[in-house]
Amino acid sequence: MTRNKKIFSIISAVVFLIILAGIQISFINPSFIKINLFLILVLYLVLIKQNKPAIILAWFGGILIGINSFSNFGVNSLVLLIIAAIFIVLSKTTFLNLTTKSIVLVGISGVLFYHLLTWALTGGGNLFYFFNNGILVELILTPIALKFFLSFKIRNA
Repeated sequence: MTRNKKIFSIISAVVFLIILAGIQISFINPSFIKINLFLILVLYLVLIKQNKPAIILAWFGGILIGINSFSNFGVNSLVLLIIAAIFIVLSKTTFLNLTTKSIVLVGISGVLFYHLLTWALTGGGNLFYFFNNGILVELILTPIALKFFLSFKIRNA
């Protein structure tokens, strides 16, 4: 790859992540859906064995979401990095094949880890504030989105 193509791909990836963060913050967070696009992308990258991009996305996406978050700055980035590390280790031992059962398990456990780690790192002052209808929708939609993206990836492979 030439130098210009590398620079263009890096710039376009950064612009894509900024647009994705804008969509997440502006449209998805205020709605009833409450789905985390960066968590889905990190889990997707881990499942397709793209570990370095998953770690970079977890760090940068967490910073972009954390800029407009009411919690402590850096918590979202740290939580996404921890989740990426956990699932990278688990993908080498547990999730060796991409069955529907493993995709659903990764999606549900990813959402639960995200909320529990965020709750623990922010001091746990609000006593499981995230257990409401929003987490049910997120628990359902995250595995569905993962399965959709993975079926699209497998079809094009």
